[in-house]
Amino acid sequence: MLVSKKQEWELIEQPDEQIVPSLPRTRLDVQRRRKYFVFVTVLALMAVILTMQSEFVVRSGYELVKMKTQVASLEKENEVLHLDVAKLKSPARIERIAKKELGMVLPSVVYHAQASSEGNLSQTNMTATAAKNNKTTPALGMN
Repeated sequence: MLVSKKQEWELIEQPDEQIVPSLPRTRLDVQRRRKYFVFVTVLALMAVILTMQSEFVVRSGYELVKMKTQVASLEKENEVLHLDVAKLKSPARIERIAKKELGMVLPSVVYHAQASSEGNLSQTNMTATAAKNNKTTPALGMN
């Protein structure tokens, strides 16, 4: 039989591992998490505000284009109305309506008065105009 030689071993006592309390490390993590959470929340709010601002600018642009289109349409309508007013105010149309619908006739002689430059009514000149010939003749002076 074989017998082994006796060996002597020195036992070295190892110091007990110090147990690190986990509570402060946990508190540190919680504080970091809170900071990150606040940071992320602030970033999210800024992103939301920026998005809302961009949406407002885009919406305003669409409204501006819509208003410009409306202004152009109203300007065209205004031009058509001005043309209609000019047609309605034309002397030829008024004369035609007066003759045909109202039965009016042109007078043979037209009298009109003109005040002097001094504004004195006693020095008015009256002239008569022959309607048919459109000829002005001094007549019936009231000097």
